[in-house]
Amino acid sequence: MSSVTFENVKKAYGQTQVVKQFDLHIDDGEFVVFLGPSGCGKSTTLRMLAGLEEITSGDIRIGDRLVNDLHPKDRDTAMVFQSYALYPHMTVEKNIGFPMKMAGVKKEVIAQHVKEIAESLELTPLLKRYPKALSGGQRQRVAMGRAMVRVPSVFLFDEPLSNLDTKLRGTMRAEIKAMHKKIKTTTLYVTHDQVEAMSLADRVVILKDGYVSQVGTPKEIFESPCSKFVATFIGAPEMNILSARATSADDTVVTVGEQSVTLNKAHDLPTLDIEYGIRPSDFYLNRQTVQSDNIGTLTATVNMVELLGSNYHLHCSVDGQNILAEVESPTGLEELENQQIELYFDLNRTHLFDLEGLTITGTAQG
Repeated sequence: MSSVTFENVKKAYGQTQVVKQFDLHIDDGEFVVFLGPSGCGKSTTLRMLAGLEEITSGDIRIGDRLVNDLHPKDRDTAMVFQSYALYPHMTVEKNIGFPMKMAGVKKEVIAQHVKEIAESLELTPLLKRYPKALSGGQRQRVAMGRAMVRVPSVFLFDEPLSNLDTKLRGTMRAEIKAMHKKIKTTTLYVTHDQVEAMSLADRVVILKDGYVSQVGTPKEIFESPCSKFVATFIGAPEMNILSARATSADDTVVTVGEQSVTLNKAHDLPTLDIEYGIRPSDFYLNRQTVQSDNIGTLTATVNMVELLGSNYHLHCSVDGQNILAEVESPTGLEELENQQIELYFDLNRTHLFDLEGLTITGTAQG
């Protein structure tokens, strides 16, 4: 196992810069997820580490080794692709054992390793089958087994679950997490699925337009986003963003339309236009259920009610601005449609962004 270090890494195709600047250190045994929209540079960065893409400039190290010019087979990485990339003419057993065969390992050693990995991935009954006889989930497990058989210094996953259905993705996430806990190999995982990122990662790297927007634990990213982009990219349903005005004295007063809330925090800023962020899950219909002494209230009109299992989605408007409230309720809330309601929320869990989309940080907590 090894650490991984990116130092001012850039990648361009002609005049098009895909990765504009990438700096990151990943500790030995850490599970790091690259998350971002299509075209942000996450897969390209992973492929540069694997040696499948040349680096335009900068340095990449695996442990103490500079790997910029090393052939992919000499980097001691194992990659699992979105497309599985199995050999169709080989059985499951031979697909898994192929990397060891190419490395000149003895047949009996290969057989033992394949047996152990097949058992851990519940592939034992499938060892004599060919890929065409497998489901998508089974093929992905074979691809994982082939990567695991060598116990590399670094595991690389490039959107490995995107071709699977929702239920199977959940199962495979659990298997990948369990695998990492067992073998503790440094792992880099690329996805555009925030659920995968939040459930798997020790740290999440949010990328946008070839730059790193934020690095942190899933909890840090969710609770303390550095920008409106990060705040709205993480969390489902997406964070509500309201146009507002902020005035700061001893406390900061945020005004949405004709309604105001007072934050128990000074932001040391003049009166200015801002954007005010509140997550749908942070709204409550009952003031007593808010776990805070610093409670805000907005009066809203309910335009539509949706039942989603134990939760309701209330599509509302606040002085002409649309918001979504996700609330738990054991009883029907359909009668709230077209009614005016009070929405309560913890002011400490709300977010202020300037008009450039950056988080406005408070200077004093009351």
